[in-house]
Amino acid sequence: MPRSNVVITGMGVVSSIGIGCDSYFQSLLAGNSGIVSLRDRTDEGAKPGAEAEPAGLWIGGPIRDFDAKQYVRPRKSLKVMCREIQTAFAAAQMAVESSALEEDLPADGPGRMLPSQVGTVFGSEMFYGPPEEMEDTVRACLEQGVQFDVSRFGAAAMKQIIPLWMLKYLPNMPACHVGIALNAQGPNNTIVMGDISGPSAVIEGVGYLQRGIAELLIAGATGTRISTTRMNYRGDLPIADVADPIAHSSRPHDPSSKGVVGGEGAAALVLESTDHARRRGVAPIARITAFASRFVAADCMRRSTRSSLANDPGARGSAQAIRLAIEAALADAEISSRDLGMVVSHATGDPTMDAAEREAVLETVPHVPMVATVASLGHTGAACGMIDLVTGVLALTKGVVPPTLNADSIRTDMNLLRSAETMSGNHVLCLTYNPEGNATAVVLSKV
Repeated sequence: MPRSNVVITGMGVVSSIGIGCDSYFQSLLAGNSGIVSLRDRTDEGAKPGAEAEPAGLWIGGPIRDFDAKQYVRPRKSLKVMCREIQTAFAAAQMAVESSALEEDLPADGPGRMLPSQVGTVFGSEMFYGPPEEMEDTVRACLEQGVQFDVSRFGAAAMKQIIPLWMLKYLPNMPACHVGIALNAQGPNNTIVMGDISGPSAVIEGVGYLQRGIAELLIAGATGTRISTTRMNYRGDLPIADVADPIAHSSRPHDPSSKGVVGGEGAAALVLESTDHARRRGVAPIARITAFASRFVAADCMRRSTRSSLANDPGARGSAQAIRLAIEAALADAEISSRDLGMVVSHATGDPTMDAAEREAVLETVPHVPMVATVASLGHTGAACGMIDLVTGVLALTKGVVPPTLNADSIRTDMNLLRSAETMSGNHVLCLTYNPEGNATAVVLSKV
């Protein structure tokens, strides 16, 4: 794959430790945690009972006090936006503003970009509505209040559910809403590949720019593991134990970790060629120098069964896929591990998947300073890889490697920092992978 001349000119992030890039990164540097009891969440998601003891399912990294009305225009669009779409739109709006893009957005007038020159591509996942939205429909299908009669569902749903209900929960709607708001009539696509959805969207977007079918891309991702209905499907990964204090419960790369803490978030980037940014008169923030995507089937794929056991070696994730992605990205960037100033780890606290990353990292980029953002945020689903890309760019521009929360008590051979350090290299490697065996590696560079 040819080396990339694509640069990042704008960013936005919505997270449990900060809304906006500056707030997020300062919290990361300070070692703040977004992990709390879900009793403290401020959205309409499920909360534990007042007397319930905190359990792994009932802790997470919620985005507290998020007000979508501050970002979404027109506000009537909120009626067809679930929370994940709202956070994605907010992140994209921040990216557009930071890129000084509003004056160049498609519109009539000299110097403006054509609508066909602007595209959107987002990493996404299944969005699940709250159970309450189906309550009346389900009740109407109960025979004598007990037996569910499926033959009644169609008529009941047509009567009880608003006609636009489905638009609130389609995975492709973040890209659609952002595209409509920007009058972007170029490529509009959505990547649904679990944890690697965000980096895969960036790779897709770079391809659009290199093939000349767009001049500028908004690439983003959004996800959650703590929406009420999604919490009923937490059986795909082991669930973490609750630490004392709760804020220290998410423990990536800790061999004693029992599982994953859920979270939520969104992030977005503005991508364009170096020449296009120069013509717009904007300074690039960082360059996407190289990337690679590899797949080697994990055991869960080979045996066609899901596993959520904490200690099930090889069941989830693929050390070989991660290693191959790292090697390909570094080769394409024409750099070695010595040129890296930081690795952004995707470790989630799942001991099986974390072990796969450690094996690959120690074989390819050992001793490079590393940050694991999930320690502060929890697992944000499809958003995690895009948030890590934003983290890598911020670290490059500020010249500092953030610490990893809990690093002082994690016994690992990974180079997780206990406190922030000055970055020594000009490149950052961002890793993302999913349980099935997909892996991506993206090299970001100073400009």
